[in-house]
Parts: sequence; C-alpha cells; structure tokens
Amino acid sequence: MPKSAAQAEALADGVVFRSVDWGPGFVPQPVAESRPRTVAALDERCRWQREPLPEGVLASLSRYAELPARDGKGTVRVTAVATVHTSELGADEQLAITLEEVLRCPDQEIRARERLTDLVSDGFPLGRQHWATDNVHETGMYVTAEGAHPYTWSVARLGTVTVGASVKGAKGYTTEELNRWVTRAMPEMVDRVRARTGREN
Repeated sequence: MPKSAAQAEALADGVVFRSVDWGPGFVPQPVAESRPRTVAALDERCRWQREPLPEGVLASLSRYAELPARDGKGTVRVTAVATVHTSELGADEQLAITLEEVLRCPDQEIRARERLTDLVSDGFPLGRQHWATDNVHETGMYVTAEGAHPYTWSVARLGTVTVGASVKGAKGYTTEELNRWVTRAMPEMVDRVRARTGREN
C-alpha cells in the first residue's frame, strides 16, 4: 500500500476509471477531473464541496464522464473516485461516514439546481460480497430542471484504499441499466488496486 503522497497519487491515477473504461459512447465531462490535493466533502448544510485533503488522506482523485443524449434519451453522468488513506482505520471510517451521511442528509445539494433526494444506504461487508473488504451502496433520485431520475453511488475498501462510482440517471434509462455500470466498475477498480498493491481482502 502507498506510503507517500506521490505513490498514492500514482495509484489513484491508475485505478480510477477514465471515460473510455465506462463503455462505448462515454466522453469526459467538460470538467473531467477533480482539483489536485482535494477531496469531496458534505458540509453541515448538506452541500457537496471540494476541500483540501484532511489529515490521514494521502491522495484522492475523481474523474467525471458522460454518455451524451441520443435517440430520445438524456445524458447519463458518471463519476469514478479513489482515495488513499494512511491507515485501514481511516479508510474504514470513510465507509462508516457514507452510511451516516444519508441519515443526516437524505437530501443533498451537488450544486445550484442539482440535488440528490430520498437517499438510502446499506452496507455489504466481506461475506455479503466477495470482491472487497467492505462495500456501501447508496440509492436515491437525481433531480435537475429536466426531472428526477435514479441515482446510484457505491464505495468499497481494499486495505487503505477506497474506490467509488456513481451514476446519475437520465430520461430513457431504467434503474437496471444504470446499475450495471456501477456493478461493473466497482469490482474492476478494486481489482486494479489489488493488482497494483498485491493486497487481498
């Protein structure tokens, strides 16, 4: 597992999905990556912000892609993220916080006129799944001026590394179609961590 910021940044860069990894037709969003040395955080007013890396986090990288609107369907937006912690306890806390945040903030603001609502989450520790040390899955609705569509977010841990993937739905896509992107991305990113670190569950 990485011991320095440089090692952690290199690991995250190799693990996090790029637009081509999501499948045919996906392209980078206009803002394709998160700002360096920052992490996504939910503030006390249930709004998502980018904040400087906290103590105990060596690196965090998010990449943003989308499947453009076509054939009467809307634009699907996806995010992939990896965060490298200095300890397994710190990585485990991230998953615990993910579960708790839905209780504190079942409705969350991504940015102006873009929200997540009706959020619920569940934990899937090793035993309930067999590809990561731990996994938390979150579902709800993604609400914009275009309407409300299914939203899915999943985060998993392997050692000191957490990976996550989210899919924001759009007109013309079923929940099952949207979930397939997450359920494929998550084990693959965990496998990338495993391949680069030699870490098993």
